[in-house]
Amino acid sequence: MSTPHDDLKKGEGKLLPDRHIALYRDGGGALHALSSVCPHRGCDVEWNDQEKAWDCPCHGSRFSAEGAVLRGPAAQPLPPVDVPE
Repeated sequence: MSTPHDDLKKGEGKLLPDRHIALYRDGGGALHALSSVCPHRGCDVEWNDQEKAWDCPCHGSRFSAEGAVLRGPAAQPLPPVDVPE
């Protein structure tokens, strides 16, 4: 059975908007699954392929591919979530 992240290549990110999940596969092949809901005001983040980061379109917060806050106003990172491998 295939999963929603089988086609995710190293260095790519994508959203599962129906589940509010942000997925990123790092250069070593590890999958990072995060909540796609920005902790500042609850908007869903978007993948920025140029910067390899998650951007919030509502208030400009930016998160690293692994969920750490790079720029506010968000003060909390995107929390990890579980997805089936």
